[in-house]
Amino acid sequence: MKRIIFLPFLCCMVCIGCVYAGNAVTPPETPPKKEPRYHLYLTFDDGPVEGSEDISAAVQAGQIKINVFVIGSHIKQSSRLKSYYQLYELNPCIEIGNHSYSHADEKYIRYYKQPDKVLKDIVKNEQVLGLKNKQVRLPGRNMWRLKSKSLNDNKSGVAAADLLFKKGYTIFGWDLEWRHNERNGLLLQTVDDMMYLIEKLLRERKTFTENHLVFLCHDEMFLKDWNDIEELKELIARLRATGLYEFNHLSEYPQN
Repeated sequence: MKRIIFLPFLCCMVCIGCVYAGNAVTPPETPPKKEPRYHLYLTFDDGPVEGSEDISAAVQAGQIKINVFVIGSHIKQSSRLKSYYQLYELNPCIEIGNHSYSHADEKYIRYYKQPDKVLKDIVKNEQVLGLKNKQVRLPGRNMWRLKSKSLNDNKSGVAAADLLFKKGYTIFGWDLEWRHNERNGLLLQTVDDMMYLIEKLLRERKTFTENHLVFLCHDEMFLKDWNDIEELKELIARLRATGLYEFNHLSEYPQN
């Protein structure tokens, strides 16, 4: 009789144990991590100028990778501008590229008529700034020269771009520019405008490389008494919050 009572009791305890054990070893499912769909390259031209120091501080605080294309003659203008360039050099978030020493003296047609002089101007800038890479953005031109593809926006400058590429330089243009009034620096497009255009260009596959967008700003946009750096911070925060974008350096840009 004892054996008959004990066996049902034992079976019951085993079943209860299995239920509790099963609950204990089944953890809740973790949703898969959302991978960024697109790659953004924030680039800033024509520094250093007043306001460059705020760009450097903003991207370091947000830990956002950017590229700056620097004009070497600017650091010769004052010790203050030279110190802003040094902030760029010390900032691990910033990759520095070559925007020529002279910026063509703002006379682009004449500048590009002499490709050899363009090369000398680029080389001089590289030496003055102590640049560690061969990334170039041509002054006044949206041209590309990568390993397996290229693009021209103007006949003036093609020969110079080809010569630079032959000498080992990589030339980057841009897909989208945040436009501003060059006389007073006021932004001509809002943060909402730029969010819409970034998403539209990538969705419609209208960038130079699919799923990659190079975004152009100018340091002077954030001159003191012009635009507050807060617009830039807001754009970065909103892009990051979507989870769709990864911020990269141009050294990570696909070359093929």
